[in-house]
Amino acid sequence: MKRKVYSAEGAVAAGPYSHGVVGEDFLFLSGQTSLDVATGKLAEGGIAEQTRKCFENLFAVLSVAGLKPSNVVKVQVFLTDIVNLA
Repeated sequence: MKRKVYSAEGAVAAGPYSHGVVGEDFLFLSGQTSLDVATGKLAEGGIAEQTRKCFENLFAVLSVAGLKPSNVVKVQVFLTDIVNLA
């Protein structure tokens, strides 16, 4: 099966991930963080602002694929304190 890959300007993949990949009738998104493409840094303002930026990045990928947030079936969130991962 041939895969279709989507990338969105302004959305930053954290690692060697595609922004979105279509498999069968589903678009799978991965690797989005709260990175601000303009600054290259995590969104400032705490968890609320970082969460907003992460979803803004995800919604940008959905838009490129011709989809809306109302098309989303499932969301999984991984939360961690990046500073304490060492």
